[in-house]
Amino acid sequence: MVMTHSGERVSSNAPGNGDPNRAFDEIVETYYKAWFRYHPEAAVEAGVMGYAGLLTPYGDDDIGALLSLHQALLGSIDEFNVNGLDADRRMDCRLLYGAAVLEMEELLNADWRKRDPSRFVPVNAIYQLTVRPVENFTASLRSRLQAIPEYLRGARQLISECPENIPGLWLEAAVEEARSGVEYLRGLPDHPKVTRLAKRLSGMEGMLNDAIESLIAYADMLEQDLAAKCSGTFACGRQRFDHLLHHRHALDVDANQLYSFGRALFEQTERGLKDVCLELAGNEDIAAMTDRIQSDHPAPQNLLASYRQQMQAARDFVTQNNLVTMPKLEHLDVVETPVFLRHQIPFAAYMEPSPNDAGQQGYYYVTPANNDDDLREHNYAGLMHTCVHEAWPGHHLQFVTANSNRVSSSLPRLLNPSATLYEGWALYSEQLMQEQGFLDRPEQRFILLKDRLWRSMRVMIDVEIQTRDVSLDDAAGRMVKWLGFTRSQAMADLTWYSQSPTVPMGYATGWALINASRDRLRAEEQDRFHLKGFHDRMLSAGSMALPLAIERIFGHDHWQCVRDMVFGRE
Repeated sequence: MVMTHSGERVSSNAPGNGDPNRAFDEIVETYYKAWFRYHPEAAVEAGVMGYAGLLTPYGDDDIGALLSLHQALLGSIDEFNVNGLDADRRMDCRLLYGAAVLEMEELLNADWRKRDPSRFVPVNAIYQLTVRPVENFTASLRSRLQAIPEYLRGARQLISECPENIPGLWLEAAVEEARSGVEYLRGLPDHPKVTRLAKRLSGMEGMLNDAIESLIAYADMLEQDLAAKCSGTFACGRQRFDHLLHHRHALDVDANQLYSFGRALFEQTERGLKDVCLELAGNEDIAAMTDRIQSDHPAPQNLLASYRQQMQAARDFVTQNNLVTMPKLEHLDVVETPVFLRHQIPFAAYMEPSPNDAGQQGYYYVTPANNDDDLREHNYAGLMHTCVHEAWPGHHLQFVTANSNRVSSSLPRLLNPSATLYEGWALYSEQLMQEQGFLDRPEQRFILLKDRLWRSMRVMIDVEIQTRDVSLDDAAGRMVKWLGFTRSQAMADLTWYSQSPTVPMGYATGWALINASRDRLRAEEQDRFHLKGFHDRMLSAGSMALPLAIERIFGHDHWQCVRDMVFGRE
């Protein structure tokens, strides 16, 4: 038994009455009860009560306690008889162990408090209270608002200590998020959830004004005092990148092998894209075909209505064609992207429901177009693909399904999702709906391949900017050339790549693994293969690393075959 600095005990000899599964459950419960103190926003997202009034602590004592908690957990797991666990808990144990290793590594080697000013911006901590089921909303909102001025005073001091460690791009993103967050907070009194409780929120105007003033001061300090001093690199480096591949995504390949996969997919897709251009337009001019498709788009005032219409059409098609088991209870609202998130979401995105949301309410964000270039990205043919990707049978279906049973919604799986599964599934969904006849316009074969080209570029760019010293300017130039992005659109995409190593590669990698798994299973089962059954099984494990899901669902030999099909034999 190990005592952490926080006073929590994480025991490898938890009682469990001799049952290793029960003992492991007690370790998990004890660990997360402490871990959520240092990640209260994650607790709200996971539907865990008791943390909604807190902001993320960042003091040295807090970081020390969190490191000790991880050390205690890792020691407990090392001493634990993992082979005595059932198969699902063994998967959870691996996820838990990997997450602890990665967070310890980050805190010790790349302390976010000295590098990433956006992590201090507390706007999402307020926003999530308005869209998540929380206990005592009034008290939680009051508590977080009241804490913001002092919280940001401390943040200004910490982030100022080593400005040379801050990547300039990250500082710019933090300033934009803080300033747009001011606009969001000014509109908070008009939020329906707030207006209904106005009488209980006495004094809110003063708290809100103090929070707004402190956020303005934080943005001013970043812009006026630190911007000229920022010279840090965002690149995580080869060792960290490979650790992320292994611990977060359960991939037994390294950055170079991943890059080779991405490059081969890019070359293959490029050839296919030119062939489709030749068939549809009589030439291989990808830019001209893109321009033609993008010229057909809704008027700005009809944007949300167009997305709602196509989202419902996709849902109806999935249901009528029996492609996957539909959730019994869910709801999806198409809404404008919150103002403080628009610099991160240039076009559209999805926010999944928390597992404790009785109605399984998801949000499909659509960012209003500020100019004609942005509006062209919302073209009619393209937004059909986006509705498939974000809603049906993409993200919304996958996340609601993951929330629907105890195994797939365990805390280790909820808190350690992998883009190989949730983004791989969404990209596969676009292919599936083209195969099945929903995306049936001739030009949608072009869009399908162009989107795949984009995702194959993400694999290469992810590796290049994180491990090979390729500049964002060079990467943006290639995105402008091959994808038809404006430079500002490319840089908005690249900003989140820089902050999320190994997430960009997850789209194409997961798509390839799902296709290989389907091909392998179809070859094995032949007439017994059932597409809906394959989809239901693929979605049954939650949002964890896709290699673990495939191995758990279809077996170790199946996974090894799939791995070799995608990456080649070792």
